[in-house]
This record gives sequence, structure tokens and C-alpha cells, in this order.
Amino acid sequence: MQRRPELDSLRGVLLVLMTLTHLPTRLNVISNQPFGFVSAAEGFVFLSAFLVGVVHAKKLSTSSPVAMVKSLWSRALKVYGYHVALLCFAFTIIAALGVAARRPAIHNLLGFFHQDPLTALWSSLFLLYCPPLLDILPLYVVLLLLTPAVMLGARKEGWSRVLGLSALIWVWAQVGLKRALYDLLVAIPVLPWPPLSIDLSGAFDLFAWQFLWVLGVWLGVSRATAPEQREPVSRRLLTGALVVSVGFLLVRHQVGIFNVELGAASVLFDKWSLAPLRLVNFLAVALLASWLAPRVFRWLRPRVLEALGQASLPVFAVHVVLCLLSLSLLDENEDPLDYWDELAVLVATFCSMYFVALRQRLAGRGVGPPSTS
Repeated sequence: MQRRPELDSLRGVLLVLMTLTHLPTRLNVISNQPFGFVSAAEGFVFLSAFLVGVVHAKKLSTSSPVAMVKSLWSRALKVYGYHVALLCFAFTIIAALGVAARRPAIHNLLGFFHQDPLTALWSSLFLLYCPPLLDILPLYVVLLLLTPAVMLGARKEGWSRVLGLSALIWVWAQVGLKRALYDLLVAIPVLPWPPLSIDLSGAFDLFAWQFLWVLGVWLGVSRATAPEQREPVSRRLLTGALVVSVGFLLVRHQVGIFNVELGAASVLFDKWSLAPLRLVNFLAVALLASWLAPRVFRWLRPRVLEALGQASLPVFAVHVVLCLLSLSLLDENEDPLDYWDELAVLVATFCSMYFVALRQRLAGRGVGPPSTS
């Protein structure tokens, strides 16, 4: 399968937005959900799932299901390896920096590790303890491991049933499935459950975000297996998506008559549970992006973003390392960095990310089928 530069570049854009959001600079106010109640995480998960569906639908049609399962689980193992490497870096260098320099930002990030390092170590390896910034790759690992069941189930029962079940789990997640399951596991005395609160298991609710992943896989499989059946998006649908996107954008940034306090309604936009209105907002933005991206890249091909997107997994890992290191620059009062320090952090971070992307390309890993990271 040929690479699609617009998808690589889109992932590059999402990586840039994610990095700006995680770095302790003033730019994170701008980069955090700039298009409404949509963050880079939703786009990255959905786009990765789409590429997984495209690539592995072709594997499933040309080889045995065993080959498809091995490919996906091999990818999950690779992502897990990056996660373990980041954990080792956080629990050694970053933890030592936090203690030696008395940096509360780092101490808060790794608070449970400082309290009980042994439990934190083994439970993090089993994806039970996921500190902030280190809770995204575990989500990918689990979703990649579950994807063979999704694709084989759809092959046997049809996508309507798989999507219906996934949607039902998402609805259940909105009313507290994660909390209920956690309380159940804690109540079973024979399980060696670590003394973790549910908040330490990671901010992303797997039971909610799996729906976005399944939607992406479904679209990817549909695109790979029946590309000739793709119909152009109707103007009415695009107009509706535009109206929804602009409306949420104005509410998000409280513009004009949309300058309202969400109050209790903010739960409908919750990121971590992928709340209903956030999901609607994302789907509207995604529809516009899918229509606009090919047209933009006919005359504009940003090579830097394309390189970042092609090497998304190692670039993502480097961004986490540099975001963790940048937290050590915050003083004991967590005062903002001055402008020159912020500039240095930004230049060092993005130069490092691009350097890693170029090394991946020169090593020959940036060519071939689209990465599913």
C-alpha cells in the first residue's frame, strides 16, 4: 500500500499540538483544544485506528487470520517496549531530578512512585499504574491487543453488531463502568490488586475510548476492502459538520453570545470519558478534515510534518522524554518559565523530534506501508 502524505502530515500536526499542550510553556493555552472541545488525542487515536484497519484488512484478505493477529500483537509488543523504556526513564532520572532539585511538578507527577516504589514498578509494568503523560501508550497497547477480536468478530457477525456492542460499552462507560469494575476487582480478596486508587490507573477511560478506536478500524477496513464504493460527502452533511464545529468552537472559546459558563453541563464535554458532546464535536471536525486534507495537500506538502507523522511512535516517545525533562525547569513555586527559557525548551524539543524523524527515515523505517502507531 502506498503511503498517503496527507495522513502522515495530519499525524505530524497532531504531534505538534500534543507537544505544545504538554510542554510547560504559555503556548499550551493556545494548543489545548484549539478547534473546540477536541484535543490532539482524539485525532491521533482515531487516525491510528483507521490505518490499523486499512493495513490489516489487506493482511486478513491475503493471508490467514493468524498472520493478522501476529502482526497486531507484534505491534502492541513494540508499543509496550517504548512504554517500558519511558517508565524506566521516569522512575530513575526524572524521579531523581524531582527529589534532588525539589521540584513539586515532578513529585506530583510521580507521587505514588515516591510513596511505594516497588508496587508502582510492578503495577506499572502490568498497566495498572499509569502516571500522567505515561498513560497514552498503555491505551494503545490494550486497543491493539483487542483489535484482532474486533476484526474477526466483524468478519463473522458483521460490523453492525460489533459497532453496536462497542457503542453499548461506551454508553455504559458514561454511567460509571470503570468505577464499578474497579470496585468489583478490589472486593475480590484472592486477586493481588495493588493499593491503587482508580485515578492512578490513567486518565483515559478505556471503555469509552475503545468506541473511537472501533469506529476508526471500521472506516479503515471499509476503505481497504471497498474503495470503489466510496461516495463523495454530500454538501448538506459537510454544511452540518461545519455548523456544529463552528458552534462548539465559539462555545469553547466563549465568543460573543456563546460566552456562557458550562457549569454542570461540562460533564458532557469531558475528555477522559469521551463524553457525548465531545464525541459529536470530534466527528464533525474529523469529517471536515477528511474532506479538506486531500485538497490542501494537492498544493501544499509540509515535509517536516510528514516526517514527524511517518515516525510517530519514536517521535511521540521523544516528546514525552523532553516534556518530563522540561518539568524539572519549574522552580519549587512552579512559576512559569521566562520567555527565553520557553523559547529554548521549544527549540530543543522540536529539533530533537525532527532529528529522530530524520534518523528513522534514513534508517529505512519511514518507508513502506503506513505505520499503525
